[in-house]
Amino acid sequence: MAEIVWTGANGADIFDEANWDLSNSPVDIIDPNISIDDDVIIASSIVEIPQLTGQQRFQVGSGFTITVDDSEIRLTGGSNDGIGGPNGSKLPAGLEGPILDIKNGSFVEVFFIVNGVQMNIDETSSVIFGGGGNPVNSSVIDIQDGGTVTFENETIDAFNAEHLRKVSIDGDPAEEGVNMLIEMRQDGVPTIVAATDPVIPDDVIVSFESSMESVQVGETVNLSWVVGEDTVSLSLDDGTGPKMADFDPEDLDGNLDVTLTETTTFILKGISESGTEEELILKVLVKTGQVSGITWTGADGTDIFEESNWDLANSNVEIIDPNVSIEDDVFIIDAIVEIPQVSAQQRFQVASGYTITVDNSTIRLTGGSNDGIGGPPGFRLPAGPEGPTMNIINGSSYESYFIVNGVQMNVDATSSAVFGGGGNPVNISAINLEPESTLTFLRETIDAFNTEHLSKITVGGAPAEEGINYTIESDGAEGCVITTISDDPLRITNIIRDIEGNIVIEWNGKPGTFYAVDFSFTLEEGSWEELIDSVTDEAIDDTFAPESKVIFYRIREQE
Repeated sequence: MAEIVWTGANGADIFDEANWDLSNSPVDIIDPNISIDDDVIIASSIVEIPQLTGQQRFQVGSGFTITVDDSEIRLTGGSNDGIGGPNGSKLPAGLEGPILDIKNGSFVEVFFIVNGVQMNIDETSSVIFGGGGNPVNSSVIDIQDGGTVTFENETIDAFNAEHLRKVSIDGDPAEEGVNMLIEMRQDGVPTIVAATDPVIPDDVIVSFESSMESVQVGETVNLSWVVGEDTVSLSLDDGTGPKMADFDPEDLDGNLDVTLTETTTFILKGISESGTEEELILKVLVKTGQVSGITWTGADGTDIFEESNWDLANSNVEIIDPNVSIEDDVFIIDAIVEIPQVSAQQRFQVASGYTITVDNSTIRLTGGSNDGIGGPPGFRLPAGPEGPTMNIINGSSYESYFIVNGVQMNVDATSSAVFGGGGNPVNISAINLEPESTLTFLRETIDAFNTEHLSKITVGGAPAEEGINYTIESDGAEGCVITTISDDPLRITNIIRDIEGNIVIEWNGKPGTFYAVDFSFTLEEGSWEELIDSVTDEAIDDTFAPESKVIFYRIREQE
């Protein structure tokens, strides 16, 4: 039977032909995004998917099967790559792509699956998806009782919104509490556990709330809580040590008024009859009169993910970690900020409804970073719901690999933005460019921009139209540069006479447009003559001006 079989003879790279036995197959190339039209066998092995340019996939043709048996597939080098079928394949609607069977204690880590993959996970195996946004893309998953799936960059809400309908348990639709559970790891990452009869633990603490999220110095807040039926002990710690907290034995609720002079984190801890312990944490911000938000200080360097580089005093935000939502406005003013390379593709994530202001500042990628800025999973533009707003203003320079999850980026006339990623760097997001701003894609050709991104761009609030409100040209390599066209009326912006009597004339020319300059000594009708043509935004009169005490000029756009 024709098939290709993993040998690992030359290492662990999944795309190295020398690691495969191809002798029983017509396949002779194992390259990213090139379909393998044969069955694939990986048994008792460790295989690695390395970091490649852009997002790539180990691609198998429609109707073929990838078998992962007692094996491990893992991402390496910050890989954001995955496994998929040919373009045009999609599930559940069909056309079907390849089948991916994961069995006998196998572990598979991918950034995504795409294009019609039917992933089957047996009761002994597990899968991790590293990607956010839509890591199970036009594909489906069936999990046997006992199998697990983990989404490292998808919240529970995002999973329920985007992926729940794509998952079945032993062939039946996935239903939380019926045939599967969603559990949170200690680091806050959701894991899907398939179980035919899941045991749902009772809450020790049902809720813990404050009447106000923030107060002025000396104001009072009311803390309230509700506990579970089996809770026997409750304590509250405001940072000075735990103290017993009361709750009504029938209504199972309690509350306490607290007067605050400083920002305080409260820890409510409950213990059940069975000895199960649970803690809920609540922070109440005491404002100092300044505007709420987090502000960049750069006190400890330039790393955007380093908390000590931010002033958090006027915010409830405590953590600045990749893919963890900042639920407050963000201010970067008169600063240089760097987005470093972190594991896989990550994002500086700001919650929906908040604003990132980049004012007279530079944001740039470092260390080969393929990271970016985004909103929480589940947010998208133009269809909505909207994510955060990012305003790049006052001569700022912005560079990231991508923006994702409903970001509305606004670039003013004095600023510029650069995207380093290929594939889809403006991902379910939108950009408004003010006239005279620039936008650069380092890995998107002009054709790719027109196909993928033109519909996501506005200029001064109007749809982007080439030649009307922007021009586009190749950067001479893999990318392209978009230059917006000024909407100001044509006018002379500067005119000077040098020491030799020559006149230098400057005007607000549009990119890609040529102009002619006329001169007159009297302004009388019929006195105008052409000085020069086919110039863009500057001309020099070294012929007539040196001999004249009075001379007039006008600029006109050439047809």
